[in-house]
Amino acid sequence: MKYKIKTTKRKKSRIGLILILLTLSSLLTFSVGFVSKKVQKKTVELQEIKTALQVAKEEQQVLQTQIENFQGMREAFKKEIDELKKELEELKNKNPEMPEIAEEQEKKVAYLTFDDGPSPNTTKILDFLKANNIKATFFVLGNKKQTHIYKRIVDEGHTIAIHSNTHKYQEIYKDVNSFMTDINDLSKLIEESTGVKPTVMRFPGGSNNTISKKYGGEDIMEQVIPAVKAAGLSYFDWNVDSRDAAVSKQDKQVIIDSVLNGAKSVASKSENASAVILMHDAAAKTSTVEALPAIVEGLKKQGFVFKELTPQSDAIRFK
Repeated sequence: MKYKIKTTKRKKSRIGLILILLTLSSLLTFSVGFVSKKVQKKTVELQEIKTALQVAKEEQQVLQTQIENFQGMREAFKKEIDELKKELEELKNKNPEMPEIAEEQEKKVAYLTFDDGPSPNTTKILDFLKANNIKATFFVLGNKKQTHIYKRIVDEGHTIAIHSNTHKYQEIYKDVNSFMTDINDLSKLIEESTGVKPTVMRFPGGSNNTISKKYGGEDIMEQVIPAVKAAGLSYFDWNVDSRDAAVSKQDKQVIIDSVLNGAKSVASKSENASAVILMHDAAAKTSTVEALPAIVEGLKKQGFVFKELTPQSDAIRFK
């Protein structure tokens, strides 16, 4: 009896041990599987990181190659620029006027323009311009007795331009044909006197004048302007008014101040400004001649250089 009880207890102990071992085995299997999955996941993550690092390394190599290429291009450009500078310097030495031309391209430009000549004042203005190596533009009237002044304007490198043969508003602004006949007559006179056919003009009163409506109707300028363009002429108005025509004889200082203040205002709107300055050289405008030296000096201090108008100049127009 005692033997059987002991045997039964031993069996139970073995069964318990087996159950414990089975439980431990299951846990171990689960743990191994869990750890294995973790390891696999980490392995994938590490592989992805490794791949990303490889891509980054390749991109870095590409970037480094691009940087080296850029540096090579920069050196090549620098060498080319140095060669061009050397060639330019050689050209400057052969052509002393070139440095001034190159510098002027980056500067503000003042166009001195004179309407209603020629007269004795035109001659005085030409004398001053010649002494100061300045070019200007003369919008002339028809005057068969003063054609030698037309020629002097051209010979000294200025632009001779059309204003009007008669400057009689009631006649020239009657209709398009009357206007074109007037300026064609003047163009012919200028060409016969100078050998140069004018390509620049200015409307009496400007392109936005209102007096023309009194004689040719509300749309007379809308008819005249296209006709002028079709004739191959470039027209210019102005953006600086000297006010020398505001009264019969304007005070010299008013003219000086009007020009310098007007040019300063134009320059404030653009680094490479074009100031087209309206003045008059009719016989009565003696104070304009007197004001000219101070005007030129003041414009130079403001950084302006002087040029004559051509069809390629900035088109300063009211309309």
